[in-house]
Amino acid sequence: MKTKTAKNYTYNGLGFPIKLQNITLMLIDDEWSPRIDIRKIAVNAIRELPYQKERLTGHQIKFIRTYFEMSLREFASQVVSESHNAVAKWERFGAEPTNMDENIESMLRLYIIDKVSTKTKKQAQEFIKSFRIIREMSFIKKTPKPLLIRA
Repeated sequence: MKTKTAKNYTYNGLGFPIKLQNITLMLIDDEWSPRIDIRKIAVNAIRELPYQKERLTGHQIKFIRTYFEMSLREFASQVVSESHNAVAKWERFGAEPTNMDENIESMLRLYIIDKVSTKTKKQAQEFIKSFRIIREMSFIKKTPKPLLIRA
């Protein structure tokens, strides 16, 4: 079996692009395919998503929901406290950022961190540190407009 190494490879199998480095490619039926452990990539992706500087996309929301094996209704009520229609709408944004409220997105990011970490004292401290990082994130920078008062 022929193999080669790709220094940079973009994997789209989770619904959104993930850049991988130094990936072995195998020639299968005249097509180069990556030799990867998809579960390991999914675990790494779910651990990295909360710290992504950009807003979450619809594909990423769907990945998060399916990673935790939740229906639209379960995810809506148990995680984001929104309607399942709102979650479905976010997922339809596809590769584009959703228009979800920043506070809901922050809580979703914290939910992920909480779910993927265990509850040792050190990990609890890491969770608080992550909480502070996410609370300080500003997804949209807007300059307040002057207050208009009619004299």
